[in-house]
Amino acid sequence: MSPSEEFSAAASYLSNASSLSQVSDVVKLELYGLYKFVTVSHTPNVSKPGLLDFAGRAKWNSWQELGKKYSTQSDPDSAAQARYLEIAKSLGWKSDAAADDGLPPQDGDGERGSVRGVITGTGVFVSTMSAPKDDTVDDLGTVHGLAIAGDAQKLEEMLKADPSLDLNQKDGFGYTALHLACDRGNPAIVEVLLRHGVDQTLKASFSFVFYSCICAYVFDAGSG
Repeated sequence: MSPSEEFSAAASYLSNASSLSQVSDVVKLELYGLYKFVTVSHTPNVSKPGLLDFAGRAKWNSWQELGKKYSTQSDPDSAAQARYLEIAKSLGWKSDAAADDGLPPQDGDGERGSVRGVITGTGVFVSTMSAPKDDTVDDLGTVHGLAIAGDAQKLEEMLKADPSLDLNQKDGFGYTALHLACDRGNPAIVEVLLRHGVDQTLKASFSFVFYSCICAYVFDAGSG
């Protein structure tokens, strides 16, 4: 199944959308995996990058994870495109927006669309690969907002003021505050959440992201 015109228009929009800089890399990885699933193949058709290529491995894993998830659907391509469009709309794309050439512009390594600007650089945590500082976080009055911003002191104050806060609540993309703190590479937030009894067993959309971040946090804590 070829990508729909609507999908191509959304991908074109996302290739240059400023709103992408304000979302977690977990969401960007999902966009990448969905784009590859729809436009290339349902599972990775290239070798998995080496251990030191953190960005490449994260992208490859995203593609593989989504391949497993959507291949079980009755109409895999339609389901994947629907999810891609759902995210695109949440980032400001409108279905009546016109596409340029039907596909987004290529980036430096010859890939197109949501690949561009998704994950770059290197680092232990997924988000420190691109790690924009979240000065523009809209809602610092929520546990999720503080988890992204990395403000452990404010989070402590919030939990002291209201111990009944649900630390395991998921946001609109299905991520808990612990998932977001790990994704952004904020070990101080992780420590606060763990100390206050957050559920570590809840799964993020991409288990490899959560696992790698928790491992990095434990390593840092043990070596400190």
